[in-house]
Amino acid sequence: EYELEGRDYPIGYVRWTERRNLACFLDLLARGGVDVEPLVSHVAGFDEAVETYRSLQGGELKAVAVLFRYAEEGARDEPAAPELVVPQVRRAGGGSARARVSGRPVRLAFVGAGNYASSMLLPHLVGREGVELSTVVTTTALSAANARRKFGFGRATTDLDAVLDDPSVDAVFVVTRHSSHAELTRRALLAGKAVFVEKPLALTEDELAGVLAAVEESGNDRLQVGFNRRFSPLLREAKERFGARTGPASLRYLVNAGRLDHGSWYLRQGSEGSRFAGEGGHFVDTASWLLGADPVSVYAVAPPGNEDLQVVLGYPDGSTATISYVTSGAPGFPKETLDLLADGRVLRLDDFVRAGVWDGRRKAWVSSRLPKARDKGQNAELAAFVRAVRTGGPMPVPLESLVATTAATLAVPRGLAAGAPVSLVDAR
Repeated sequence: EYELEGRDYPIGYVRWTERRNLACFLDLLARGGVDVEPLVSHVAGFDEAVETYRSLQGGELKAVAVLFRYAEEGARDEPAAPELVVPQVRRAGGGSARARVSGRPVRLAFVGAGNYASSMLLPHLVGREGVELSTVVTTTALSAANARRKFGFGRATTDLDAVLDDPSVDAVFVVTRHSSHAELTRRALLAGKAVFVEKPLALTEDELAGVLAAVEESGNDRLQVGFNRRFSPLLREAKERFGARTGPASLRYLVNAGRLDHGSWYLRQGSEGSRFAGEGGHFVDTASWLLGADPVSVYAVAPPGNEDLQVVLGYPDGSTATISYVTSGAPGFPKETLDLLADGRVLRLDDFVRAGVWDGRRKAWVSSRLPKARDKGQNAELAAFVRAVRTGGPMPVPLESLVATTAATLAVPRGLAAGAPVSLVDAR
């Protein structure tokens, strides 16, 4: 709370916090009680900041204190006037983002470059044919510069408006804290961009309504949420081996989520939503994709004082999916195991490492154990999104499905409070 929310320690417990030290120093500086001029051994232009840090780190620059000099207002270069692009809206088959010039690479901008973006998304996009990492936007100039250097972005900035107003940017990736997803997505859609937003799409029903209002206002429905598991090659092959079904199915999805480390921002439920609100959409989407429909009802139960959740989804044909989201399991047990039963057949997934299909009394198919790390579908998902942006074809997941998954996830706390099933017909 001190580091992230700025809530100071009581002075009777800690007299000199970082904040009070800083305030005292600034006060002394303002009154002339501290003379820092003898410490300044080097002055550099702000445009030379990255090179200055590199020289300091490498030991080439011997300095005690370095100042950065900003350019005078009149000396700044006037930015070039942006090219006027008239948004093209298709209504018969759904809205479209701004028309892009065929033949050139798909230009992507990232809003946020944290751990997930740096480890699970950007490595799949760096060097991909037909993709240009145009701009990275972060809240601090230094983190933006680091992301630019590491992944080869053409530009780094803290100015989101400049990116949204840039007609050369085809798609915006929203990879920030959960509480900002809906608003950033809404703004990018209104700017005519295709949008890839990491889950969750929204933390409240009002936020979801705001995103849909932006789609209606702009005619732009070019939206993808990072529900990657349906793109996992292993799970897709298992679904194909299982085949079509004729009767209702029963699906069980056990998520051994485990305990969070102390200090995890997932614990900040007041601002970032519950843990299931942030992660549950993955499992709802996977179940719905396997069952070939969107849920129509949600029933949720949880033991008093316990984070474990049992979420039962109902589907139009009578199928059910039970998601057991538990934190009290053994850490060494696999995180995700799934069983789908229908028409005398069973599909089993063991944590994206092995899968199998049973038909009658025999084992119809069993995958080989994957030799590499688990592939949960990020690479295939990004390829599908980029292809849709390049060709103007349908987005990888229909908007209606994204909305239904988000509505189902948001209905869980309402169902817990009511102690009864929640119908999703109104939400959809």
